[in-house]
Amino acid sequence: MKILSHAHSYSTLAAVASVAFIAACVAHEAVGHGGMCLALGGRITLLTSVYFRCTNGGPLTDAAGPLMNLIVGASCWLLARRRPVASWSRLFFVLAMAFNLFWGAGYFIFSAATNTGDWAFVLRDLSLEPRWLWRVLMGTLGAVLYVWSTRAVASLVPPGTPLAWPYLVAGVVSCVAALFYVGPTLPALREAVRESFESAAGLLFLAFLGSNRARVSPPPSLMVRSNGWLLFSALVTILFFLVLGRGYGVTGHG
Repeated sequence: MKILSHAHSYSTLAAVASVAFIAACVAHEAVGHGGMCLALGGRITLLTSVYFRCTNGGPLTDAAGPLMNLIVGASCWLLARRRPVASWSRLFFVLAMAFNLFWGAGYFIFSAATNTGDWAFVLRDLSLEPRWLWRVLMGTLGAVLYVWSTRAVASLVPPGTPLAWPYLVAGVVSCVAALFYVGPTLPALREAVRESFESAAGLLFLAFLGSNRARVSPPPSLMVRSNGWLLFSALVTILFFLVLGRGYGVTGHG
């Protein structure tokens, strides 16, 4: 896959990717976990870009994070299909779809393989047995969803888009946000890596596939810098670092 040849396109692609990843993070932690916690009458005691804790936690609150990613990802899939192929808005919805779907699907696989994380907490809270069978089913579901998500992203991403670049940008944004956390840094960084570099590995897979196919030039409209996207992304990313990165609360785990 041919990388974008105009320098300005890289800056705008980075801006779009940053907002797309932040949308997935907010959907998971704040809207999903946080919204369900409040809906059940709980009180949020810890909310950051990588951690969440609620006084009224339970299986619904645990499941709400990855489920919200799947809901938002599916919504972005529908919206992307309605946007012009060669537009920054379509690329935003495609990347937001990718980060959300990969996060939501990947969490099934992660919890099945490690017996930790949101879905493992759901199995524990509901006392579902035999645990090994539920983990196998959960991992299988996650794998199916992840494969479908990868194909969906591949079918909608504008030709010539260097997907390794938004993958890298999302990882950097996630890790930098974790550095703002006022608690222990290394555990927060590990969570940030899982939420970005690990969960969005599908983008690297698609980038690798593209590099082995015929070179395709990106649409001219994606080779022009968008000052609007640059400004909007700068504001959103700074707020993300200072608000959700630093977070509410100083101890706990997600």
